[in-house]
Amino acid sequence: MNQKMDELNEVANRIEQSVGAAVKNWHDLPEPALRFRPAEDAWSIKEIIGHLIDSASNNHQRFVRLQLTESLTFPDYGQDNIHWVRIQNYQDQTWPELLVLWQYFNLQLAYIIRSVDPSCLSHVWQVDSQTSVTLFDLMTDYHRHLKVHLDQIDDNLNAFDGC
Repeated sequence: MNQKMDELNEVANRIEQSVGAAVKNWHDLPEPALRFRPAEDAWSIKEIIGHLIDSASNNHQRFVRLQLTESLTFPDYGQDNIHWVRIQNYQDQTWPELLVLWQYFNLQLAYIIRSVDPSCLSHVWQVDSQTSVTLFDLMTDYHRHLKVHLDQIDDNLNAFDGC
């Protein structure tokens, strides 16, 4: 169990480092760069951060609830995340508010990951009738998902600079 907790502590550290570096690097981005969509069906930087806020929100619920029960049936928002971003209109929110909400939500998740009850790591989120994920796997995968979208933001910035 100590090996799993060591791995989770490393995940929490990576979340804090990645988010801290991003906030430092992106806090003064100009509005045109934040609103730029590299393709008609692509998200802007504001919308990507909005999606990451949604991800943090949904994972927060999973991380806490799975420490209260051995099995959790909780909806997956993945097939609807485009609608979540549209409904919340992240494109028109202020950048400082979005960035600080995303930052502090992730700091909270890192704290929960470090504080998790080790006896709950095998508790299962039942995604659908064919898919289930343990709390440990949810927590260890969180940074991977975060990194995918941080790289997407870098790609947006590179595309914007090329315009």
